[in-house]
Amino acid sequence: MANGPGDDGRRQEILQATWQLIAERGYHAVRVADIAAVCGTSTGTIHYYFPGKQDVLTEALRYCVQQAFDRQQAALQRVSGAKQRLLTLIDLQLPKPGHVRSEWLIWIQFWAEAALRPELQPIHKDFYTRWHQAVLRLITRGQQDGELRDVDPVGATHRFTALTDGLAIQLLSGAPGMDLPTMRRLLVDFIENDLAAPPKRRRATG
Repeated sequence: MANGPGDDGRRQEILQATWQLIAERGYHAVRVADIAAVCGTSTGTIHYYFPGKQDVLTEALRYCVQQAFDRQQAALQRVSGAKQRLLTLIDLQLPKPGHVRSEWLIWIQFWAEAALRPELQPIHKDFYTRWHQAVLRLITRGQQDGELRDVDPVGATHRFTALTDGLAIQLLSGAPGMDLPTMRRLLVDFIENDLAAPPKRRRATG
């Protein structure tokens, strides 16, 4: 079936509505009828673009993650220096109320679904590889520029991403003592104490 001129915009509208519903209600609580209601259309229109419920839910997860990557990449391009970019990435990743918190709720549900549904694992692997590679490039560049310590960059990447994900899960699940300032402080401490190169001492003159 050929796509009409407004098909791409309509499809994007459906995906936008779907991922927001998943964030609000949970992956398995969202019905095609709910998506249609938010979009002001019929279930038949939803099925025109996506044959089944799983198709639209899966594509909505993919769409949400892609939007987050694109936004973060654009923000990081405006920042100079690998260390400052890592610190900026921390602020971009904090699950503050609103858009970013909703994206984290999507991520957590995506992890759960990928663990249970093998067909989602290639999608999850692709996005998680991109997340790792983005951090790895920053760390490697920082080492080349002398901003960051000469540590194993792959190991440092695993530690940073695991710390970010673990702290976000604790925060969103209401773990005692975890809040946004605490999460940020722990991540910044990792950058400053484990990655940042010590300041060079000036030679004494006289």
